[in-house]
This record gives sequence, C-alpha cells and structure tokens, in this order.
Amino acid sequence: MDMLNLTVKLPHEPGSIRILVSVHETFNDIRQSILDLPSTVQYTCFSLWFNDAPLNDFLELSSVEGIHDGATLELHEEAYTEREARLHVLKVRDVIALSSTKNDPITALSSGLSALESVEAFGEQFKTAADEKDKTGPRHAMAGFDMNGTPSLAEILPQPEPAKPQCVKAFGLSVWHPPPANLRLRGHLLYLQVMTLEGTAFHITSHISGFYVSNSTSQKFDPTPKAKSPSAHSLLVLLQDLSPLFAAELHKWQTRLGERDPLTVYTPTNAMLAAPFIARPAPSPLPDVSRTQEQLLLGGSDNLDTVRDWNEDFQSTREMPRTTITERILRERLLNKLSFDYSEAAAKGAVQIVREEIPPMNTSDVRDNQVYLYNGILFSYGADPNGAYAKEGGDAAARYAVGKDLAGVKFVTQLDVEGLYPLCTVVVDYCGRRVVAQAPFPGIFRQQEDVPNQIVYGAVEERKVIDNSPDFKPYFEKIAESLHLKTHTVWDQDGKPFELATSLENKGLMGTDGRKYIIDLYRITPLDIEFLESEGEGYPHKMAVLRTEAVDEWWRVQVRAWVSEETEKYKAEGKEAEKESEEPVKAIEDSKAAPSEEQDGESVKEDAVEEKKEVVTLSFDGFKYAINPDVFAGQLPVTEADKEAYAEDEARVRAISKFVKTTLIPDFVKDIHKGTVSVPLDGVQLSTLMHKRGLNMRYLGAVLASVAEAEKESKTPKKFTLFKILLEQEIIARSLKHAISSLIRDIPVPLISFAVAHIYNSILGTKLNPDPEVALDEALVALYPRENLEFAKLSAKEIQDLVKAEAKSRFRYDLGENWVDTKVRSLQLFREVSIKMGFQWKAKDYSFDKTLAAPATEADEAKASEKTNGEQPVANGKSGKSGKKHGKKNKQAPKEETATVKKAVTPKATFVPDDLLNIVPVIKDSTMKSVLAEEAIEAGRISLIQGNREIGVDLLLESLSLHEQIYGILHPEVARAYSQLSMIYSSLEEKQTAAAAEYARKAVIIGERTLGFDSSETVLLYLNLALAEHANGNAHVALAHVRHAYTIWRIICGEDHPDAVTNLNNAAVMLQSLTEFKDSREWFEASLALCEKIFGTESVNTAALNFQLAQAMVLTQDSHSAVNRMKAAYTVFNAELGPEDRNTVDSEKWLVQLTQSAVELARQAKDLEARKAQRTAILNGTAKANVKPVGSAANAAAKANAGSSSGGRRSKTSDILNGVQSGEILPSAINTKSIEELVKYIGGTN
Repeated sequence: MDMLNLTVKLPHEPGSIRILVSVHETFNDIRQSILDLPSTVQYTCFSLWFNDAPLNDFLELSSVEGIHDGATLELHEEAYTEREARLHVLKVRDVIALSSTKNDPITALSSGLSALESVEAFGEQFKTAADEKDKTGPRHAMAGFDMNGTPSLAEILPQPEPAKPQCVKAFGLSVWHPPPANLRLRGHLLYLQVMTLEGTAFHITSHISGFYVSNSTSQKFDPTPKAKSPSAHSLLVLLQDLSPLFAAELHKWQTRLGERDPLTVYTPTNAMLAAPFIARPAPSPLPDVSRTQEQLLLGGSDNLDTVRDWNEDFQSTREMPRTTITERILRERLLNKLSFDYSEAAAKGAVQIVREEIPPMNTSDVRDNQVYLYNGILFSYGADPNGAYAKEGGDAAARYAVGKDLAGVKFVTQLDVEGLYPLCTVVVDYCGRRVVAQAPFPGIFRQQEDVPNQIVYGAVEERKVIDNSPDFKPYFEKIAESLHLKTHTVWDQDGKPFELATSLENKGLMGTDGRKYIIDLYRITPLDIEFLESEGEGYPHKMAVLRTEAVDEWWRVQVRAWVSEETEKYKAEGKEAEKESEEPVKAIEDSKAAPSEEQDGESVKEDAVEEKKEVVTLSFDGFKYAINPDVFAGQLPVTEADKEAYAEDEARVRAISKFVKTTLIPDFVKDIHKGTVSVPLDGVQLSTLMHKRGLNMRYLGAVLASVAEAEKESKTPKKFTLFKILLEQEIIARSLKHAISSLIRDIPVPLISFAVAHIYNSILGTKLNPDPEVALDEALVALYPRENLEFAKLSAKEIQDLVKAEAKSRFRYDLGENWVDTKVRSLQLFREVSIKMGFQWKAKDYSFDKTLAAPATEADEAKASEKTNGEQPVANGKSGKSGKKHGKKNKQAPKEETATVKKAVTPKATFVPDDLLNIVPVIKDSTMKSVLAEEAIEAGRISLIQGNREIGVDLLLESLSLHEQIYGILHPEVARAYSQLSMIYSSLEEKQTAAAAEYARKAVIIGERTLGFDSSETVLLYLNLALAEHANGNAHVALAHVRHAYTIWRIICGEDHPDAVTNLNNAAVMLQSLTEFKDSREWFEASLALCEKIFGTESVNTAALNFQLAQAMVLTQDSHSAVNRMKAAYTVFNAELGPEDRNTVDSEKWLVQLTQSAVELARQAKDLEARKAQRTAILNGTAKANVKPVGSAANAAAKANAGSSSGGRRSKTSDILNGVQSGEILPSAINTKSIEELVKYIGGTN
C-alpha cells in the first residue's frame, strides 16, 4: 500500500505536525485528521496549500504533481463566514465537554460504552503481581469465577464515561445576537457571552477575522474591540488567554483523553452507537444555555442548513463516475454517509410522528392512513386502513409488504444497475408502530401534462392496467437476470398480453427529472406456494414469498445437475470434459456476484484449463431454469399455449417451494448436528444464519420439527438440546414482540411503560407472582379518557394465551400448557424481546422468581456505578480485585457494605413502570455495502492461499484502509475487517502475534461501541482477542477477556452451548501456560463434563478432552486418575478412528508411559512403607529382615520396561490395562524429575 509521510506547517504552536496518509486519500481526509488531532483542535476554518497554491479538498493526493513522501503542506487560516463561525462554536462546545449528550429523540442511554479498558486493567493487575512475585492474593483472572452462578445484570454494563471537567460557568449566544444589518456588513457574525471559572463575564464578537472581547455588557451594546484585550483566530485560544483556570482544566481533560484509546472517544460519523437493553438513568445535565441554542447553531436562523433534497442528493451521488478506484472510493463513501444521514433523519422524524408531534398532511383521515412530510422525507404507516391488502391479510400483509419492499430496495441498491434508481427507504419500528420513510421522487405531488401516468412499466390500479415501456426493459432485465427470472407474459383486465422481465408488482416510474425509478419491490421473488397451501391456514397473511437465497441455492443445484448431464454427453463422445465441468458452474455462480458486468448469457468458456487438455465450451441455450415470479398471483392465461407454459412455470416454482422444506431445512439441521455450522448464540445470529440458508423465520416451527426427526436417528441427540431451546425461545420472543406491538400501538407514549411492565410481568415474572396486578398512574390515565387501555383489562393468563396464539399462527408451533414455566428462560428472553422492541431497562438484577432477593437499593446502585475502571465484576456479584495494592481496599469492603445492606424483601412484581428508562427506534435501512472493500480483502485471501504472502498482506492492509475510508473509523463493517485481518495474521506461517492482537483489540472496541457490549458478535470478538493475546504471550490479560466474554455469553445464551466446551478448554490451556495446574485441571474437568453431556462419552471430542485432562492430572501429580482418563481417550480413539490414527498412537504412547510410571510409583510407595516398617522394627528391636532399596525397584522396573519394548512395537496396551488394577496404583506424589520430564513432553520439547 502506497503511504506518504507528510508535514503540515502550522501558523501557531506546535509549529508543525506529521501525518501518515495513503496516496488514495483526498485532502479532505487530511483536513479531517487535523480537526480530530488534540494538538490542532483549535483549527476549523482553514485551507491547505502546497507550493504556494491552495488545494482542492476533494482532490486525491496522487493527482497533485509534486506530492511525495516527506512533502510539506501549509495550513492557512481563512476568513470566517457565519456558517463557519457557527461550526467553530459547536466545535469549541464539544472540546470543552459541554456537548456531552445529544439532545435528540433517538439517542440511547448508556450508548456506545466499551468495557475493554477496564477488562484489560483487571488482567494487568495479575500480570503485575506475578512480575513482582506477590502471592498474597488471587493469582489469575479466573480466580473466584463461579461457573454455575447466575450472571449479574447490575454489573455487566460497562462503566460510564468519566465525568467531564467544567471549563466555564456559562457559554452561549449573548442577548445581543444576531448582529444588525449594518454591522453584518462590517463582518460581524455572532455575539457570544462567556462566564469564566474565575467569575468574570466576557462579551465576545465573532468577526470574519476571528474572535475578540467587545465592550458590550448585559445592559449596554457595544461590539467594538475592548482596549488591551486579546483577540485570536480561534475562540479556544482566546478563552485560554482570558481564563487561566480554563486553560488548566482544558489541559487536564485533553491529557485524560490522550491516555485513552482514541477509538473509545471518537464519535462515529457513519454508524449509530449501540443501544444496550440495560442502561443507567441519564446523568443530571449541567447548566448550559448553549444547549438550547444548539439547533440555531446547527441550522442557522432559518434552519436551511439542515433541510435537504434527499432524493436529489442520493441520485446525483449514484451518477458519479466509477471507472477508477479513486472514483469508486469517493462514490461509495458519499453513498454510505448519505445513507447514514438519511437513516438518522428518518428515525428522528418517525419518533416524532408516533409521538404525534408532527401534523399530518391529510388531517381528516384516520391515523393509519395519514401521511407526513417532514425534513424532506415522506412518512406513512405500515398498515392497511383502506383495505388495499384486504384479500392478502389486511394490516399484517401491509406490515409484511413494507419489510419486503425494504429488502427489495436493498437488493436493487446493492446490485447498483447504472441508470436505474431505487428510492432511498428506511423502516422504523417504534412503540408498536411501523413507519415507512421514503424520499419523495420528483413529480409525486403533480403529474406531467403530456403523460397521464408516470408508471410506465408494471401494473397499476390493482393490476387492471399494465405497461411495459421499452425504455425500462434493459434495466429490468438486469435485475431479472440476477434473480433468475424469465421474461414472461402477463395479462391486463382485458386479456391483453404484456411481456415483463420482473414481477408485475415491480413498477418502473419516469420521474419529472428524467430519471428512471423502480418502486414497489415487495415481491421480487415468487410466492412460497407450498407453504401457503399446506401451512398457510391461519397464517396472518397470504403474501409469503421465497427468499432470494433460496432461489439462488435451488438454481445452483439445477446448474450443477445440468452441467453434470452435459459432461456425460461429452464423455460419451470421447472428449475430456470431466474435470472442466466444474468451471462453468463457478463461472455461472460468479456471474451473480458481478451482475453489473456485461455477459452474453449464452455460453461460458473455460479459459483456466490446462493447455494440454481440450478446451470445452458449454452452450447454455438449452439451460431453461429461469422462473416466473407471477405464478399463483392471480394471472389467468388466455390461449392454450399460454396455459401450457404457465403450468410449466407453476411446476417449477412449486419445486422451489418444496425444495425449501425437503432440502434446505434438513440440510441446515444436519450441518448443525455435524458441527459444520455452529449453534447460534442468540436470536440475532439465528435469524442471520437462517436467512443466509434461504429460510424465512416463519419456518422456525418446521426447523423444530426437523430437529425432532433428526434426534430420533442420531446417536448423540443431546447435540440438539440447546439448539431446540434457542428455536423455541425465538418463537416465543417473536410471538411476544407481535403481542406487545398489538397491545401498545394505540396507547399514548406516556402510558406505554405501564403496559410493558404488565406484559413483562405476565410472561417473565409469573414465577415470582403468577397473577400480577396492573400498575397505573390514575392522574395520567385521566388525561386520556378516549384511549382504549385494553392491556389493563388483561390477566396474565390472557396475555400468555395471546402469545401462544401468535406462536401457533405464525410458526405452527404449539407451546403447550404451562409453557411459561417450562419453556421460558427468563434472562435470555428478557434480553431478546427488549432488543427487538428497542426497550432500555434499568441495569439491576431482576427477581424472576422467589429465590432472588429484592433489587438493590438506590445507594447500592450508586456505589456500583462509582467502581473504578480497574475493578471487573464477576458472575457471582463479587469484585474481582486482587493484588497487593488493592489489599487494604478489599479489607475495608465488608465494612462499607454493612452500611447499606438491608433485609431482603421479595418484591410484589418483577418489573415496575419506572424500570423502563427509554424506548429507542429499531431502524432498518437499505445502505449499500462496499463492493470495493470486499473485493480487496478477498483478493488478499486468494494471494495468501497462492503463496504470495507479501502481496496478500498488502492487499489486506489496503482493504482495511478502504473500509475506514468508506465507512468511517467506527462502523460494524470496520470491526469485522479488523477481526478478519487479525485471524489471517494469526494463521500466517510467520505468525505476527503482536499485530494480530492489536487488530483484534481494535475490532473489540469498535464492535462494543457499534454492535453492543452484549452482542453475540462482540462476544466472539472478545474470544478471538483472548486467543490473540495468549499467542502474544499475555495470558493474564487473555484470561480477563475470556472471563468477561464468558460472563456475557451466559447472559445471552445460557448454559450448555456446544461451543462453550471450547471456551472452557481455552481457559484451561491459558491457566496451564501460567503453571496454574490445579485451577487449569478444574477448567479441563468442567469442559469435559459439558462435552460428555452434549456429545456423549464415546465421542472423539470427549476423547480429546480426556487426553488433555490426563496431561493436566499428571501436572497435578495425580497419575492414578491420569491413567484412567488416558485409557478412556485411547479406547474411544481406537474404536472411532482406528489403531493407525495419530490420535490413537499418541494416546497409546502416553498410556504406556503413564501406566509404567504409575506401577513404578506404586512399587516405590510399597518399598517406602516397608523401609518405614523396618526402621520402626529396628527401633522396637523386632526387625529380622532387610528390605530392598527404592533403587532396586526402579532398576527392576526399568529392566522390565526395556524387555517389554525390545520386541518392536510390543507395548501390549491391552495387557497393561488388564494387568494393572486401579486399586494397585497408589495416588502418591510424582518425583520432581518425572514431573519435569512430563512437562517437557507436554510442551513438545522432550
């Protein structure tokens, strides 16, 4: 990757800075770096110069002649405009920590927190203690960890950001703002007022030249410069000159920030900070008049800075050139930034609409039919008030269509067909309502005079009118090709035929701006007819369609079968086509990955075959496996030929629909059982995995049925135990989500917390109180006399029945009687439903049953929130502090606790309305993923596989740079890129463990802040970081990562997950590397116990763990148990893998060695006892015989061993196993020499 070291010359201290940039970056990237650096934070209004000429911010470095490694740029301060001055004031507010919280309706509580620094500090304590040889406290991070305890919700939430210092008492626009017209003409921009910490008030004038103290006071207006007062181009510099305390506090704050990882401080530009399901109440705000002026500073007096024509911005960005890499980077970067800005604006608007804070355009219509125009975005509800979907299922069908339309928009957006424009679309779920936000296309509010209808492709007016403009045909054909659709015939109400490439529901619209738009993409694939006919009875709607992934998989199967058939024909003709036949399949599959490239679709030539073989060309003229998306959708063929073709199309679509249930679902279950696919940790992972396999979530019940069938045939049915629990939990969670939405969608927002608390108590709190009462604030209820508070009339049993009916209707799964007591895992379901609904609850331990005491008092919670960053909570609720320097604090802890401990009182209900702190919108967008960044990382992988290590590493680093340029530094995709890079670095032959650990660390921080500290993906990132740190020789910190990850793991997943076997085993190996043999053995035993529970005692996995446990037992000087464990391992290896397998051979060697050592130790013990008896007899005068010395027994055993092994490979393991009884092996200490030899053997050095 081409990197440049550049020097930027500054007009003030420190005089210059050095930055490392890529030649593909623009000068705007350098500008952003200058804005973010602590040493240059004062600069906001400036330009960059090179060779005495100003540089265009959007030029790429490589495009400027003379820019080279070591070149010097100059920073020139520029004259302010009002907009630049406002942005500068906002930047100063941010720097002095006044803008601590965003004041908007979509900001979550406790958002974007990272626990990594506190976890690392916790692990470093033990490393420091080990280096200082301090043995007074716990020696490692896993000490005191309760593997069977219940994780504490009150302590898993990462510590809040440290309190920000107060640099000024007051700061904001003064009472004299804005400047009058005559003074604006003289360059006055803003009038500010500052009250310093010293108590002095200053009136400051923002001028085009900078900032200065004026003669104005609170009673007198005089914006002229005050005599002998300082002035500066930067307000930050001026405030430091005016107030020494300001300068001191600012220096302290910047020093504190400098000590932290920048990734924990940065504010993301293209991603939202993650909203956890548990949170702390918002901190009390500091008095700040500028907070109320923030919108004025952002948008100006007329607020025009924030009003945008979203559609024009999107479509003009899509039209940007994309021929070179630089052009593609800039285009994808702007598209991602636009998508994020649009999603954020749409979410804010949707929240205000649900809260009824924005008036509709059609005020006389019913609420579900009202349309809103706000901030340039058109909003509507995902409901069916007019009966447009009455035949398909009404509101349920409309809600489903909205979600599928978003998926279709995302598909077309990712396809990126040049010349065809999808509408930017976002769906927001908030307080039980689904809101659709779309940027209005040009002409939506008026019709062109010469065109009666803007829709010129597809069906309108309930399919009565159909059009197929030839101008749209080539664009729709590209979409059809990627979806494997055929050009097919449809008929209007008069029976007139039309040829369409895609579904008649997909419409082509000619905008008044001349662009070709595609809308209504809720049915881009055929209906799932087998599901609708066989299981659709009682399903909420009749619009169930096949997933694109299912169509892709079916199509690939057909291609392989067709290629195989064609290959057989070539073989029959004597041509060598057997090996080449796979290439056309790959070529066809690759065609989908790059649909924008021109392909003739007729034939695929094999260019990659060996020269000595004949090149075979397969013609695809006979390949007719494209599908008709409009079958079973009410079309009526006219002619006999049409009917015949239509019947053939129906059969093909029906085959795909059957393929889902007969092939995709069983294959999915088989892969789970074989371990090819890991069991998901939570509902998010499960839905992602099922979608990738082409399975809709409505098939959860069918997957459960398939699991039940597979259990009957499996020798290890317990492998499915947790998977079944997870499937049932997801059914319950989704059913409960729909039940909650139906109950709260029409309730005023101030009353929602009462309804949610009652519903949660009826499902999650019945073990504590089987019949919870509804808590209502009568004063609030009295304000809404016309509202239907249906939830208050429902008992717990009625709510449970409502959820049960949803499960039966949506998933064809009967939860059975008493399902709340038998199928609900309270902690996991609590988290799942809260995430799906956007609920944020108070971070405390909830009493789900009567075994838990009352929630912590306010004093306890306050104390918990004041814990230092070095203290890491553990699962049993006790502090994990250790080390010499914390000894006194540990001794004082009990005394401190007794002051706040109160008698435990069982609460009346698990949840109270005040526990619900916030509701955040659940946002679903259609943002396009970067194709360029993915191409780079894939090219890097291929280069490494081919052995081109240097090129491969360069490409991987380039892909990381592309991810950061396109997505920004803080983004989930960047976290995934760092994680992939870390794993690839760890797998290189020349292992770069330090780099792998650093990349894994960055992945964790970004993942925690953007995905969530409790995200299943973040947990896996933590476990990868632990492995990387362990490989880097930092086992203490690695164990801290494992402890934290496993605590979160148990909260989101619970017990008995198959992959937990690996986690426990990894912890054991790390402890073993620290020579903590006793504790290591306990974790090996826990891993083995879980493995036996899941996989059985006869599995290879269990044998491998028995092998490791036997070695661990040797290190704890328990040779007797070690022999038994190694015997168990050998028996299974020999039976399952055969006597020649390496695992069998190794276990046999170990078994022989351990058995011989155990026999020798037994003889030594007997000789020692005999010598003791002889000595006692001599002392008593009764000894009459001598006993052989220990050495004789050892020599005899050595000769016996030599004799037994001299005859080739005659270890006779079976003889040893049969000849040595367990009672004969005495569990005594192994001598030091034997221990050292075994340790060397385990380490591979002996």
